[in-house]
Amino acid sequence: MALAGVLPAVAACGQALVTVDWIEKRRADPNLVIVDARPQSEYNAGHLPGAIWLNTYDHLVDSSPVGERAFHDWLTESFGRAGLGTKDTIVVYEDKLGARAARAFWMFWYAGQPRVAMLEGGLEAWRGRSLPLSTEPPPPRAPTRYKLQPQRKWVATAQQVAAPDRRTVILDVRARQEYEGTGGASDCARQGRIPGAVWLEWSEFLSPDGSTLQAPEKLGMLLLEKGITPDKQIITYCHRGARAALVWAALDQLGYPKVRNYIGSWHDWAGKALPAQGAASTP
Repeated sequence: MALAGVLPAVAACGQALVTVDWIEKRRADPNLVIVDARPQSEYNAGHLPGAIWLNTYDHLVDSSPVGERAFHDWLTESFGRAGLGTKDTIVVYEDKLGARAARAFWMFWYAGQPRVAMLEGGLEAWRGRSLPLSTEPPPPRAPTRYKLQPQRKWVATAQQVAAPDRRTVILDVRARQEYEGTGGASDCARQGRIPGAVWLEWSEFLSPDGSTLQAPEKLGMLLLEKGITPDKQIITYCHRGARAALVWAALDQLGYPKVRNYIGSWHDWAGKALPAQGAASTP
């Protein structure tokens, strides 16, 4: 099937990736905030000069109404403590391009931050240009009263996933053994997959070297072969919404207009009294 006339041309969230050159040209901008999404030990060992460290990767999200309120409180407190505001342009990075940066990227978009991107190639691209690193944190920004503006159109709850209509695709982007229920994270109450989920591993959405998103033509054809078309509502999930966030970003850049991230993902689903499929789908 040809892609022409099938895929929309405009991404809802704008430009997902920026380059090292893009950052270098804007380093003097006081509203440019570079966020390091790697583990803190790696940040301490060397990071982009001026980058702040922010851990969005380890925060688990419960998709219930109570969990949503707790998530909103956590976002408001975390972003406010970091001194962030809606005037800021935020660039998130990790070693290359992966789940840590993507989870932060998605959270900023969900929070209503108007300008967010990931660094294409990550720290490796920066090092590849022989640019300097720092082991010192920047001067702290003054805390803000962060104004959260939740973009609920980009998130899915367990309740929404449990009752999809025929135009919804539940997209499992974990490794094959996780999807089949033969392996998975030990912190989940059970293993398996959401009933009816289509499987396409998240690594397929990345270039072979893991530095950028897959070429649109190749990715578009792969999605069409799986029946994942732009007219459908796509809900991505993984273990806890990080790999799913990268797929969410890739689909948005490809022009898919209706994509939600089940941010609680399998960790949330497995802990609830909800059906599952797979070789080890019961507690």
